[in-house]
Amino acid sequence: MSVPTAIVLTVSILVFVVEDQEHIQHLLQEGLTDGGFSVSMASTGEEAIAMLDAEGASFSALITDINLPGQLTGWDVAKHARELSETLPVIYMTGASAHEWASKGVPNSQLMPKPFAVAPAFHSNTRSISVS
Repeated sequence: MSVPTAIVLTVSILVFVVEDQEHIQHLLQEGLTDGGFSVSMASTGEEAIAMLDAEGASFSALITDINLPGQLTGWDVAKHARELSETLPVIYMTGASAHEWASKGVPNSQLMPKPFAVAPAFHSNTRSISVS
């Protein structure tokens, strides 16, 4: 009689991070991967839109800075992301634009004011990220 083999399924939750500051990118990458998430990064709004529109793109959540280099802001990126997936969890990060969140943020989004400590910030904000 053979013993059944256990099947372990791992589900990768891919978080799309849009942040222009390299040191913050590194902190976010480390914090999210330590939390079991896979991470994809963009540095500008234009790069983010292209990645969102790429064939086969399938992100589980978006974490975006608001003030980005180039023509597009994090507000624009999140709006476009929600046009593609209306239930995509969105978390904004900002040090200066929090006062605009109510008027420019997408519905049911969250805001993480900068500066923040990576571990506590992600513990409280990543609960809304799940496999869809």
